[in-house]
Amino acid sequence: MFATLSRSWQFAKISYRTLFENKQLLAFPAISTVASILVFASFLLPLWQTGQLDAWFDDVEAGTSQQDYGMYVTAFLFYFCNYFVIIFFNTALVASVMNIFEGGQGKVGFGLSFAAKRLHSIFGWALVSAVIGTILRVIERNQKAGAFIAAIIGSAWTALSYFVIPVIASQGLGPIGAFKESVRTLKSTWGTALAGNFSMGGIGFLISLPVILLIVALFIINQPALALGLGIPLLILVAVITATADYIFKAYLFTYATGKALPDNIDTSMMGEAFRQTR
Repeated sequence: MFATLSRSWQFAKISYRTLFENKQLLAFPAISTVASILVFASFLLPLWQTGQLDAWFDDVEAGTSQQDYGMYVTAFLFYFCNYFVIIFFNTALVASVMNIFEGGQGKVGFGLSFAAKRLHSIFGWALVSAVIGTILRVIERNQKAGAFIAAIIGSAWTALSYFVIPVIASQGLGPIGAFKESVRTLKSTWGTALAGNFSMGGIGFLISLPVILLIVALFIINQPALALGLGIPLLILVAVITATADYIFKAYLFTYATGKALPDNIDTSMMGEAFRQTR
């Protein structure tokens, strides 16, 4: 446990130091967050105004066996649009980080123009991700143990596709090729394990903890408006920072795994232990 925490801390220091030295990288998840909110609103508002959203909620709560296929089609379209936005800006972020590794400045314009050249790969991966997401929701709703099954499949999918975005950024492969390369990279460097020996998410939680405690304290002293008005923007900021750090580290791991050069000041001795070896 302590070894895992130690590795997590070392990995976090690498990522957050890079972020501190290249603050422009925060622009990518920031823009992605705004775009995702707009996508969400563009689906939610028409459904709410027409009453369709209430009808679907009533159907879910009633547990009726009759399926509204329009709900699944809408879910698929939402997943696709949302995934496309997220994948586009994450690809731009990883491309900029890799540009920094090569001695470049990793400017926002560079990342956006680079991602635009990968539109075919981004489109394909967004389509595959939307299909998987919709299938998981169908399983989750229609099987007695659906939530458990969907969680298992979803976790495996997330693990195996861990390096898809770096693959798209570096090689421009299509969705199937990018997925296969992600799996191959994991197996060739860290074995076949799905479990990680580090947790950037845990570090992210520690960073967000003071904000969460602040929100709770404001609610306790009966200041809900201040809690929401101050707390939500701070949580969004923390989410943007931790998401950026997470993809920075994915870029580090992928570059290490593929044998490419990393900056001279990076100690790679612990990267070989990022995932549990199972060979």
